[in-house]
This record gives sequence, structure tokens and C-alpha cells, in this order.
Amino acid sequence: MGVCNTLILFGLSALILLGGCDPQDDCVRLNEGMRSMHQEGITLLDDNGKSRHVQTLIADDEKERSFGFQHVCPDVIEDTAILFVYPRPVAASFHMSNVNAPLDIGFFDGQGQLISVLRMDIYTDEGRPLYSPGRSFQYALEARPGFFRDSALSPGRSRLIPDSL
Repeated sequence: MGVCNTLILFGLSALILLGGCDPQDDCVRLNEGMRSMHQEGITLLDDNGKSRHVQTLIADDEKERSFGFQHVCPDVIEDTAILFVYPRPVAASFHMSNVNAPLDIGFFDGQGQLISVLRMDIYTDEGRPLYSPGRSFQYALEARPGFFRDSALSPGRSRLIPDSL
């Protein structure tokens, strides 16, 4: 084997050992949809009626809502929340295609009542579920796993204040 071939094989081995072939290497800090979202503080009332102000990206048009966190790096997902805003209540589902980290999602009705919180996991070969509260909603908040628990936000007890948008 020539010197050139040995160097190529060594380089490929080093790349594999250092994680250079990880599918998340192709992640982005912001996808096209996130670049057009605006950032806004929202107000949530927790289980005890305490106001919590959370900075979120607002996905309020079809293009922004269609992108969500697709292709975004896990560290960005950990530090970012997206509020999906619909002009009227909808019956819709969310997916995890091309999402690089698990998420929690909370669904809110038109009056801001938290109606459901679900954990959305990264897709595997075993399953590609869709996530829905099983009823109409007008707002959906995607955040890092544990966000709703850590913030004392529970279905039937917590609210999003729509006037804060």
C-alpha cells in the first residue's frame, strides 16, 4: 500500500474515531424558518398562579411553523423555545422528522389554558409517531425536556396569557 493510501485510511479512521461521521454534524444554529421568526417574551401562569416570563421564538405563519426545530443543533434546542401560534383553534399533529434532540410540547386552547404536555422523542427505526393533544388547540410551546415540570406548568392548572403576545 502506498504512502498516499495509508494517509487516506489513517485520516478516515481518525475522522470516525473523533465523531466526524455523526449525523448531527450537519446541524445548523438557525434553520430558514427560525431566521424569519421574531423573538418575544411570553407570560405563563404556573400551577400556583405565579407569572413566568419566557423568551421564545414566535412561529406565527405557515412557513415558520413548518420548520420548527428541524436540522437545529441540540445545544440550541436546549436553550431555545418556540411558540407556534395559529390564527384560530386547529386539530393538528407535530412530528420529530429531522429534529436532533427530544422536546417537550405543551398545547394551549384559544383562552390560553394548558390542555396537554407531551414528550417528543427523536425518531428511530422502530417508530415515527405524531404528537397531538387529541383535541383542538391554538398555541403549542416546544421546549427542552423537563421545561414544563421544572416550571410547575400542568394541564388544567396553568395558562398562557394570549394578551402577552
